[in-house]
Amino acid sequence: MKTQTSTHGIRSRIHFGFFIVALLMVALTFVGLKHMAQVNTQIKNIVENNNVKIELGHVMKNTLHERALSMHSVAVLRDEFLQDEEFMHFNRLGAKYVQARQKLESLSLTDNEEMILDKIKTLTKETQPYVQEVIQLGLESNDDAIFDKIRDLAIPNQRLIAEQLQTLVDLQQDQAKIALEEEESSYQNARTLMLLLGGLATILAILIAYFVSRHVTKQANLLEHKALHDELTGLANRLLFHDRLQTSIMRGQRQAMFFSTILLDLDGFKMINDTLGHNIGDLVLKEVARRLKNNVRKTDTVARLGGDEFVIIFESLERDRVIQFADKIERAIAEPFLLGGKKIDVGVSMGIASYPENGQDCETLVNRADIAMYAAKRNNVPYICYTDDIKSSNLKAM
Repeated sequence: MKTQTSTHGIRSRIHFGFFIVALLMVALTFVGLKHMAQVNTQIKNIVENNNVKIELGHVMKNTLHERALSMHSVAVLRDEFLQDEEFMHFNRLGAKYVQARQKLESLSLTDNEEMILDKIKTLTKETQPYVQEVIQLGLESNDDAIFDKIRDLAIPNQRLIAEQLQTLVDLQQDQAKIALEEEESSYQNARTLMLLLGGLATILAILIAYFVSRHVTKQANLLEHKALHDELTGLANRLLFHDRLQTSIMRGQRQAMFFSTILLDLDGFKMINDTLGHNIGDLVLKEVARRLKNNVRKTDTVARLGGDEFVIIFESLERDRVIQFADKIERAIAEPFLLGGKKIDVGVSMGIASYPENGQDCETLVNRADIAMYAAKRNNVPYICYTDDIKSSNLKAM
């Protein structure tokens, strides 16, 4: 139940992490699309509005300049045909000027642009009578009066109009520059935000991958441990014991090494279970496992085969040294168990089989250690080392 709750909690955290990553990616997409829309709007505004307005301002300025030259031409020409042709050109320039101004007025204008255009319109109205008078005098060939009008009235007023047009063009160019700077600033801000969101999403994805990998590795190790270890005592189980025993045999064959196994069984354990209950019996098994591990070397393998049956593999030990360990184990198990407020005495019977003299494969070694253990139990002694005589007497007893 605890494992299921833990797994559910981990799954919830992983799902939440992926939700945050997805949310960051959505935000990143939204920011990117929003910025692209802003850039598109800015560029469209610059191209379709600011640039058009700047172009129209230049058209008005150039047309005004050409119109002033045309006005002078009308005044100085003496050929009536050429004079009429220049007069028509003068009128076309006037129409072009008005057309550009009207188109400019139809666009989206700022307050400053509208104010400047109003000034230009006012100056144009004030200048128009003087220009018309100059043209009329030119057509009548009134030389003295025409140049006075041009110098004193028409030129000064047209200069004022030209100044206002230049102011308008400068204003429009400044606005285009500001629009580009704002677009650049917007791009930099959006870029920073996109990098931040992308970085956060990447870091979070890496953390989730690391967490998932770590959890999977932990679960795999846990499953492997459960598959190879006894759940109650934490000792190696039958599967791991046989693997270790086979490894020892292969090492012994390659390096001409010897080792021994002790198979042991608790005396009176069934009575403990029947009288005190399985809970106390489990506590006894745990304590036996602890005492066994504390009385062997770290290189030795202690395993529980099932029930109250344990086995130990002693690497590279002569039989005399194995017997010393058997005495040590017998004394350790003989110490009273204080469990559940009760003092419990437990005995042990052990059978010892050695490689290669008692067997050269797993089945034979375990079988002969088992024969020796039952011989010890029958003879009421802590341990017996396997010999062929024990096998013969065991068969007779059967």
